[in-house]
Amino acid sequence: MSLLRNLLLLACLLFVYAAYGQQDVDFHLNGTFLAGKNVLKVKRDFKDPYLWVLVQGNQVYRINSTTKTVDDYTAQFSAYSGQQFVDITGVSDKLVYIALNSANILEYDNGAIRNISAADGIVGVVNSIGVDYTGSYFSRDLPPGSGSRPNAPSLLIGTNTGMCHYDYTNKVMLPGSSHVPARVFEATYRTEMFSDLEAGTDPDPLILYPAVGLVNSILVGYLWYGNNSSYGNSLNTAYYTDGVIKDIIQAYYPDGYMNFYWGTESGLFQNIRAYSRGSGSPQKKYLQGINVNKIASIYGLKSFGNSAFANLIKENLLVGTNQGLYFSNSGYWQPGASTMPNYIFFHYDGLGSKKINDVEVNATSYTNPVCEDGVWVAAIDGLYLLRPDYAPYIDPAKKITAIQFEGKTSDVNEIQVCGSAAAKAFVQTTVYPDATIQWYKNGQEIPNESNPTLSITQAGDYHAVLYDPCSPLHFESNHLTVTVISGPVFSFNYPDNLKYCSGSSATLQTDNNSLYQYRWYKDGVLNGNTTSTLSNITQPGKYKVEVSACSGSWVPSKEVQIDFIKMPVPLLTPDKAAYCNGEQAILSATVPIDATGIVNWQPYQYRWYKDGVLLNSATAATLNVTQPGKYKVEVTSCTGNTATSAEVQISFITLAVPVIKADKPAYCVGDVATLSTPFVNDGTYTINWLIGGSVIPSAKNLSSILLSTPGSYTVSISSNLTSCSQSSVAYPLSFDPPPSLILERIINTTLCDGQTVDLKANYPFGAVKWSTGETTDKISVKQSGTYTATVKTAAGCEVPKDITVQFLPNPVLNMPDATLCQFTNEQVTLTAPPGFVSYQWNGQTGGQTYTTNTLGQVTLTVTDQNGCKASQTINITSHCKDIHIPNTFTPNGDGVNDKWVIAGLEGDASVNVKIYNRTGALIFQSQGYAVPWDGTYQNKKVPAGVYYYVITAKGAGQVLSGSLTLIY
Repeated sequence: MSLLRNLLLLACLLFVYAAYGQQDVDFHLNGTFLAGKNVLKVKRDFKDPYLWVLVQGNQVYRINSTTKTVDDYTAQFSAYSGQQFVDITGVSDKLVYIALNSANILEYDNGAIRNISAADGIVGVVNSIGVDYTGSYFSRDLPPGSGSRPNAPSLLIGTNTGMCHYDYTNKVMLPGSSHVPARVFEATYRTEMFSDLEAGTDPDPLILYPAVGLVNSILVGYLWYGNNSSYGNSLNTAYYTDGVIKDIIQAYYPDGYMNFYWGTESGLFQNIRAYSRGSGSPQKKYLQGINVNKIASIYGLKSFGNSAFANLIKENLLVGTNQGLYFSNSGYWQPGASTMPNYIFFHYDGLGSKKINDVEVNATSYTNPVCEDGVWVAAIDGLYLLRPDYAPYIDPAKKITAIQFEGKTSDVNEIQVCGSAAAKAFVQTTVYPDATIQWYKNGQEIPNESNPTLSITQAGDYHAVLYDPCSPLHFESNHLTVTVISGPVFSFNYPDNLKYCSGSSATLQTDNNSLYQYRWYKDGVLNGNTTSTLSNITQPGKYKVEVSACSGSWVPSKEVQIDFIKMPVPLLTPDKAAYCNGEQAILSATVPIDATGIVNWQPYQYRWYKDGVLLNSATAATLNVTQPGKYKVEVTSCTGNTATSAEVQISFITLAVPVIKADKPAYCVGDVATLSTPFVNDGTYTINWLIGGSVIPSAKNLSSILLSTPGSYTVSISSNLTSCSQSSVAYPLSFDPPPSLILERIINTTLCDGQTVDLKANYPFGAVKWSTGETTDKISVKQSGTYTATVKTAAGCEVPKDITVQFLPNPVLNMPDATLCQFTNEQVTLTAPPGFVSYQWNGQTGGQTYTTNTLGQVTLTVTDQNGCKASQTINITSHCKDIHIPNTFTPNGDGVNDKWVIAGLEGDASVNVKIYNRTGALIFQSQGYAVPWDGTYQNKKVPAGVYYYVITAKGAGQVLSGSLTLIY
């Protein structure tokens, strides 16, 4: 194939330019994408096979130009759906930029979105963007004329106040932004054009709009429009061509041969860049009165030039307008001619007159040999891919045998197709493996038919064109003829679904015509029947028949689903939810199926059972029941197609007479009585309480009620499922009056502490109980307080009553003890407190004082004005000043004379007592004598015998000594 292409390229170089000024390229509609959508912008990456598409409504798509895969990226930008997307451009399949109608650009980089804004250096409202694929952009800053070319990959940003340059590798805004309104008209791998209002203007009556074209150099020219001129007032698009192109990015004399083009609402306009400063310079107008939206061009074959300018590339203009797509003849500079090429524009009828929003060239090779193999056309109703075909205008006579019918040999060039059957034709891939294909019918291009295989359902003459958009290769295939003959006419008027009773059979048939052939299918598989009738069908499935009126062509009928319906389980339904004893129940049998749609369905037959026993006389669809039990029905339709219902239990409700119970046998006035019924309500009954025959509404469904009103009460139980009910025997409720109760005090003596008072309860009937727990009428109490007596009657009525008892306090005595010394016949006088009625000393009535000379105890008893008494014992002890030493004592534990007590030493802490045994050993010593000697030494009793003492005392002024005898 490569050798063939090179040979044809060589032939192309020898081409004579007789066709200059005429159509020299065809376009074929190769593919349709995003059908029905208003596609606003389409931009090719030019670094990979992807293009990015902006659709009305902020929809974003990515398309692989090789595989034609469409990826929807709209959801990735949903956070900005409230903004207006105005432009789009891609760097790669993972990096794309979207311009908003504000000072913002969205950067989508491998899944991450960044909002580039004024804070990042964007000046003004963005109107257009583009990627600097050529690396040829320049930046201008004040003063005008000073420029630089930053060496960085750049995103061009046109705004209403200037041009910005964004380094998309390092994610920074580059310096040198312009400060006048700017627009990016074109930014592809070979063509960049944008406005440069800083270049200055001209005193021309028209508005001169400076623009820049870049071809490895900076070339400034002017576009003409405005001021209500014939050029229009709205600058929609701009473009330039070099005229003498020998390389994809190299012109012979770009400065001299560059032409500018611009589109307005008034048409398409052309001037020479070098002479564009005044509107009186040479210019041309095309498509007058047509609104031009986009200008682009496509590079074709290297087939033009002379010895001085050899191998010039064909360049055809592409113009998107409100009235469809236009394309021109090739434009290039001819030596000796004007530097402004002459163009003729041709309307591409394949897309009609629909509005074209944008045009982008598809390139598969960016170096020699260049290959721009397609045109992406963004229209108001979708995105279209056109393929260029140059060869018919170079050598249109090439023919090749390349297509044939599927299933036929290559020498068969005509077949017949029956009715709606389809024939398939295909391109032999071995003839031209890499060719682009376009199918034709009756000499007319078939839009979007560019696949190797074509399905044919209509009569006609068919052929294919095999071509290469990037070379002069173009072959017209052999022609195939398809004739369509009438198909068989037959009827198969069955519903989509046929139902039969299980156990029966079905029959399907169509019109019998001896000229037709028949074959039947079940579930898509041939079953071997070749007649017009298919009988004895007993299996469910999808059935159809195919009928043929000509060899090899079969026309199918519709598919009919046949089902064999088994008798469904009948439903047994009582006429009521419950029945009272003595009522009649009616059971009805229903079969949940619409038998009207079932072929050959027979009337139902019924057989009823009670407790598993057949009821011979019951053969209707209903059964009257008066006896409890389990009932079921057996229903039969077709022979052997019988179903039995589930059993239904029929019961008859028998309600027992309800009983009223009281929480007490009798009630007193003021009591609250509780009446209840032991009936357990499962929710299917209603309980009503009545007084004197009238319903108590507030007591509905209560099993017990609280009452304080006497009367005749009844309770009624009724079924919620049926009319069964029962009422209780009336309960007479009464409240008895309480008995009278009088309490009295019976005082025997005075009411002094420690004495007793009797309390007595007087009542006509009942039983009494005191708060002390005693149950006698009279009780005796000894303590002050409130005592309660409660009388309870036989009916349970209780009457409590309180009585308070207050005992008087007894007098309080606090006489001190006294001392005397009997060895000196000393007396002591005791004086009682004054104010008492009487005084008794040792039981003898006396006065307030009492005198004694005896050691021991004196008892004093006094009586106050209330007759309350108090007693106290006063101790009289010795306090002799002389020392009286006993000469013996008996520490035998009998409680008498168990210690050696020395009188006269009491309270003298200075006394020192020492006791010695017969050997002179010290066995007892005491400083002070508060604890007399008990006859022990080292906690052991000393032997009986004679011991010797020595006593010294400061008070006595002498040393006392002697002996004592210890006796047991």
